[in-house]
Amino acid sequence: MNRLGFILLSLLRASGATSRLSGMTLREIASSEDFGVEENTVFKKLKEFEQSGYVSRGLKEGRAHTYFITPEGCECLERERSK
Repeated sequence: MNRLGFILLSLLRASGATSRLSGMTLREIASSEDFGVEENTVFKKLKEFEQSGYVSRGLKEGRAHTYFITPEGCECLERERSK
């Protein structure tokens, strides 16, 4: 887990993106914080977390996929905070 990953998971949780109905689009995620990285980098990190089970896809918004933090992602976030 790197700093970008921690910030992404924290952002999803703080924004209430915790279920398929409340997911956020990539554009919403990238524009909500100044990560100092390209949108494509955020996308790659989301895909990595999706494969790890920390993030999952929600309902589509138009043509865009949405993403939300899973219970496993919340547990990972808490583990990182307690280190």
